[in-house]
Amino acid sequence: MSVINDFLVNGLNPSTVGGTGTTVKYFPRLFGGFDVQSTAPSASSAVGQLVVPGNSTLNGQWFNALVGGNIQSGVADSSVTVEVALYAQTSATLSSPSYTKLATTVALTAPLASPYYSFALKVSLFGDSKSGVVRGSQYAILGANNVTTASLTNNLSGINFASAVPFGMVVGVTFTNTDAGNNANLYQFQITAE
Repeated sequence: MSVINDFLVNGLNPSTVGGTGTTVKYFPRLFGGFDVQSTAPSASSAVGQLVVPGNSTLNGQWFNALVGGNIQSGVADSSVTVEVALYAQTSATLSSPSYTKLATTVALTAPLASPYYSFALKVSLFGDSKSGVVRGSQYAILGANNVTTASLTNNLSGINFASAVPFGMVVGVTFTNTDAGNNANLYQFQITAE
């Protein structure tokens, strides 16, 4: 397996989100390149997304998105849930993103205040320009829960792998409580080829 694009995070330098609010919190890209500041995707901007390589590099080829990290709920409340999800971003205009949920840990009861709980997504994707469809499967881990392998939460359509940017991807976390102590760390976000 070879890494073909990387969000440039790891166990030593994670991307972190948290705090108040119950909307999706997208993990920021820490390094945008030489002399480029950190960029954070949001509901109104896809700047900082991880780009799926274009120019037919992955046309008709299997590839994977690998995501790993941990979460902590700031509230000791057994009704708090959290969801980590991988989203595809298909708009060519980064200031008007169009997000589609590809894979998810599903909303599960969050860990109570401490300790941190691990999450992981392994998403296998396959698509081609002639059909324009991207399909695949997902496997997720959240804390002690292994979510069985399943089809993607949503397939993509209208994808042209011959373009410079077929689509981008972002990772987001959603807490159902709005606590300043909510915290999530992203240690891995990569696109790999078999």
